[in-house]
Amino acid sequence: MRIGITSGLTHARILEAEALCTTIRAIREKCVAMPAWVYILIGTIAVGLIGLVLYWQLVVAEGAYLGTRIVALLYDWFAPHYDRVKQYDKTSDAIVLAMPIMRHLARRRAMTGHPSSAVVLDVGTGTGRLPDALLSQSRFRGHIVALDASGRMLSLAKAKLASHADRITFLQRDAQRLPFDADTFDVVTCLEALEFMRDWRGAVKEMVRVLKPGGLLMVSNRIGPDAWKLPGRALPTEAFVAWLSELNLQQVQPQRWLVDYDLVIGIKG
Repeated sequence: MRIGITSGLTHARILEAEALCTTIRAIREKCVAMPAWVYILIGTIAVGLIGLVLYWQLVVAEGAYLGTRIVALLYDWFAPHYDRVKQYDKTSDAIVLAMPIMRHLARRRAMTGHPSSAVVLDVGTGTGRLPDALLSQSRFRGHIVALDASGRMLSLAKAKLASHADRITFLQRDAQRLPFDADTFDVVTCLEALEFMRDWRGAVKEMVRVLKPGGLLMVSNRIGPDAWKLPGRALPTEAFVAWLSELNLQQVQPQRWLVDYDLVIGIKG
């Protein structure tokens, strides 16, 4: 009786296997029978999808999801064209970027009576936009540390700010591991860079760590029509302000700046 049952099950399995083989052969025959234009269409769609992914990763996201080295390589390549494409307005930069820093430093001097020069850290300095705006202020007497992962961007910044060489230090480093002690800087800035960092939250925490109590943090937050293309790298400004407030930052204030960026300022408690 047992032998009969076993034989029956084996026979049933053989029939199922034969049916499966028949189905596979039929599918293969249909695939072979497909006209050439179908293969061309499938190939075109595949190439198009790959192209879209590469465009998103390398152009829109600027390598943000591929790691710090890829971001640095892309900026090394694009560095000679960067300022021409950006077309910075120096008057606007003096008003929007430099003046809030100057006002903060003046208030700190009045409160503490400290005559010492301020030390400013600019994270993701690029070609030196923030240092250029600040060093152009005749009343600024401090020193700037300009940090970036791209060597060629730093080379351009050095050439641009050669007349201030004794007042600026350039470092090629990863912004997510700042090589400074806690409570070192009077001001820390980071413009148009956070969304391209692998761990942007960790980078901001590092900036707050090296900022002195009572120091000013100035960072940009990505907004605008392309922000949705950077999932996980950009928050609505209200949410970004709320998160910064959790990092022992006080008087956190956003303001409109560029089409793609809001500017956010806070004071370390």
